[in-house]
Amino acid sequence: MAEPARLLLAHAPTPLEPAPRFSAEVTGTEVWLKRDDCTGLAFGGNKARKLEYLMASAREAGADTIVTFGGVQSNHTRCTAAAARRLGMDCHLILAGSPPSETTGNLLLDHLLGATLTFLCLTPSELTAPRVEAAFLDVEERLRSQRRRPFRIGPGGSTPVGALGYHRAMEEIISQSHQTGSRFTHVLVAFGTGGTLAGLVLGNILAGRPFDVIGISVAPPGMPASLGVPPVADLVDRAAALLDRRVDVRDEDVRVLYDYTGRAYGVPSPEGVEAIRSLARTEGVFLDPVYTGKAMAGLVDLCRRKVIGADERALFIHTGGTPALFAYSGALTR
Repeated sequence: MAEPARLLLAHAPTPLEPAPRFSAEVTGTEVWLKRDDCTGLAFGGNKARKLEYLMASAREAGADTIVTFGGVQSNHTRCTAAAARRLGMDCHLILAGSPPSETTGNLLLDHLLGATLTFLCLTPSELTAPRVEAAFLDVEERLRSQRRRPFRIGPGGSTPVGALGYHRAMEEIISQSHQTGSRFTHVLVAFGTGGTLAGLVLGNILAGRPFDVIGISVAPPGMPASLGVPPVADLVDRAAALLDRRVDVRDEDVRVLYDYTGRAYGVPSPEGVEAIRSLARTEGVFLDPVYTGKAMAGLVDLCRRKVIGADERALFIHTGGTPALFAYSGALTR
């Protein structure tokens, strides 16, 4: 079986950089950054790698309009709208939440890209998989009535096809680690809907499990299921099948920590804000308040508690999201 089609949307390979001052002053453990905030598509981020496969599938299906789902400040919807425009397609975004009083951050970029927006005015606790599915079906039905050809991309691009983007990224990481002579013990990444983690887990298994892969959740348990996204292990199995491979996904392969979520998804945590400030002031690198700030707060805590030892080396996947900084100025400046 041939690997599913892929388009070139991301600037890759992305840099693999040490963070020496952050390591010395904050963690006490050697930390490196995989700079997937530099993938290039509409301010970059991890979604560009997933969209290389997802948009190829849309093109093969003859679609002229992409339909996808995310939060009001979704990185995924911003990148998806940009990818659609690059391929000459329209994009319809279903956004979970009410229209804000000010259009800023990712939402501003959605407007500049000319995406059609539908606000699903529900709180996170009100979101369920049936409600998300109903919203998709309603938009798709309206588009078909207008003789459009919609193509659905699930929340976060977290589908078996989308997960292939981070299977490929793991191959890139392994190659770069050999080139630099950097033997990483741990790979850490923010966990939202799970597609990025699934791809990394698949790549790690197929490479013989050289790393301890850890997802740091940015929301309390249950968010992927509430959006209709399959569990990580299922995504890994189904993505492997697309490569004509069979994998044995063990419990220890899918490690997700829920200790750093803060009050809710999309609500900055004090520890996450401190991690953002620390990396900016030691390395000049910006994290975001929704995903990477919380994930880096988890990495810092794991290092300080010696769960990741001082003699080990951690690789942090910087999945981007920096446009959201501008929508959270109040939380970041208090």
